[in-house]
Amino acid sequence: MPAPPQAKCDILIPVRVGLVPRPDNDYDSRAVSVAAPPHHGGSVLDRHMGYLYSSSLHVTSESIHRLTEETGTPVGCHGWIELHELEDDGYFYEEEDGQDVDEGWEPDRDRPFSWAEQKEFGYGIGSVRVLLPARETVRTLVDDYLEEHRRTKAAGVTEEPSGTDSTPPSVVDQGLRRALSERLVILMRTGLYHRATDGTWGRETDRDRARQRRDAEALPLLRAWDEFRERPHEFRGLRATTRSVYQHTRILVLDEAGVEVGRFHHPDGPLTLVDERTRAEALEALSTHGVDVDAPERLETLGEFPDATVVAGNGIWSIRLSKDGLPLSALPEAGWYDPDSGTLTVYAGPFTEPMTVLLRRHGVSPLLVTWGAPREDVERHNFRAMFTASEVSPFSRFSRVTEVVRRLIPERHRRWLNVKPAEPAPSADGFLPPLVDDAADNSYYRRALESLFGASVDLEHRGPCRLCGRSAQSARPGLYYCHGCCGLAQGGVLRDNGADGEWTEAILYAVRRLAEIEFSGPPSLAQLDRISVPFTDAALVDEALLCRFLVPRPSSTLLSARPARPARTWTEWLQLADLLTDGVRSSMGTVTVATDGHLCRSLFERHVDDFLHHWGVVHEQEPHYPRHPELNTTGLRADWRLADGTFVEALGLMERQAYAAKVARKRELARLAGLRLVTVTAQDLHRLPEIFADWLPPATR
Repeated sequence: MPAPPQAKCDILIPVRVGLVPRPDNDYDSRAVSVAAPPHHGGSVLDRHMGYLYSSSLHVTSESIHRLTEETGTPVGCHGWIELHELEDDGYFYEEEDGQDVDEGWEPDRDRPFSWAEQKEFGYGIGSVRVLLPARETVRTLVDDYLEEHRRTKAAGVTEEPSGTDSTPPSVVDQGLRRALSERLVILMRTGLYHRATDGTWGRETDRDRARQRRDAEALPLLRAWDEFRERPHEFRGLRATTRSVYQHTRILVLDEAGVEVGRFHHPDGPLTLVDERTRAEALEALSTHGVDVDAPERLETLGEFPDATVVAGNGIWSIRLSKDGLPLSALPEAGWYDPDSGTLTVYAGPFTEPMTVLLRRHGVSPLLVTWGAPREDVERHNFRAMFTASEVSPFSRFSRVTEVVRRLIPERHRRWLNVKPAEPAPSADGFLPPLVDDAADNSYYRRALESLFGASVDLEHRGPCRLCGRSAQSARPGLYYCHGCCGLAQGGVLRDNGADGEWTEAILYAVRRLAEIEFSGPPSLAQLDRISVPFTDAALVDEALLCRFLVPRPSSTLLSARPARPARTWTEWLQLADLLTDGVRSSMGTVTVATDGHLCRSLFERHVDDFLHHWGVVHEQEPHYPRHPELNTTGLRADWRLADGTFVEALGLMERQAYAAKVARKRELARLAGLRLVTVTAQDLHRLPEIFADWLPPATR
């Protein structure tokens, strides 16, 4: 009969099948077999055609088990066999170059019919599909049937003698046990015969062939891992930091570019790393941070580790193989470790030793190492990993800015905003798109607006977002920006993926443009948290926000397992943008010349000096403190003096004891001399407009 559109085939043959519980299934005791009806003859195993998908078990397994236990017979189900037109279906093809496409063919689960048989039949024979109602429908039908069945049964059956079971054993269970016993006897006889004649146990199974395939695929990896361990890693300046969100503590190991290299799972470990070669440096970074980690006494004796990483979660450690272009969550799984039982399961025999070494480097020794086949969902996951793009995308998020706003960015860079279709713009009668966020209820939205604009949110008024048209609120009169656009300004749509392309030029343009219109010099990352252009120029505010969209942040960095280069630090991005051409590294920082010609001993000092210059705050560099017989015998200097005599200090090395002592002397000198002293730390860079509000020209306050 012709197939309906949802059947996804050309012709179908209606059939009835039996659904039989198969608790003997090694992978899932809830498994349900799709079998030919009993009148076809043979045992349950002989009539078996396949299993329901795992996703279907959540819908029907419980109901099918209950129904067969009560009735003792298979559950009937309607379905169809798919038939495909041979000339229309790309799966079926003619012989090419005289080759026999059926050469070596044997009936199996995937190809039960040869090409010649299907050609003679006139159709390509596809899968058997079953019609399963929704879960609630199945449950309701089964509940109603069982209630009626038991009521009828109770009305027509007399009371059983004491000590007997009134429920007869299931015919399905009996048939399955009998068939399994017969199959076992046959297999044992066949195996013993082959063992006696040729020393083997008989014919290979699909499971045996799959295991041999995985073992063969593992051998080249062992050779690649030998070369991998000889090469140095490219992560530099490892340090540990603690972050807490909603009372959930994370201890991260970062490199100097802010890329996450590893994580110590608080409070008892383990320390998991994206590159096992960094373990020694990561342990040292954690020790410096004050975290005591149980680690092997001699890592050098455990050098035969694989190029793999451990993903710890839900009580199980998943061992993932590193692969170019894939994030951690998409890496293929090669085995898993159960900390409760101490069992390591590997999917290929050659992985046994290197995976054991990897776990010992994590501070554990498996009590039992076994071989096992991956679950069906893991097989699908690993299959997808084979065909994933080999390069991590430079996009981390997307924006919805309007076409008019996009024109603020040069045409060659606009596409890197990763724009998707914008929502309809508000109409002339004042209708606005649906409200997405309310700053009164959404603390994240409120903090984002207040951080970017340095003022409290106006909760009474709303207007269209100037960038995307959505309903939004403001922290400055007339400047409405939605939560999504504020988030993109703080996090960016581009990320450092360890490779360079046309998007790199867009990043450099955005950095240079921000330096020009907002900072009069290279900005710090902290300064990007605050909009510093005049709020009276709304178009300039829009442009400053869009440029922030294109600037990558360390937190969004996503490198492949083998990036073309390490992630860039913010200083390296500034150098690539030619904003630090005169910078010279020293023990105190990068010595550079500010936009107004002042020599600054660190980038931190330059950020402050450029801010004062950009906003027209008159400042003199390195004025002398008053002499004092005890506190100032060496001619102490401040960093700047403002027009009204206020001294300004940029405190950049307070962790050094001698530096902190000198700062204390300066504070006391200023107090005794009656000098006004303003101090700025690196954490204050995003607050410079507030700190220097008293000195900003009236038009820009």
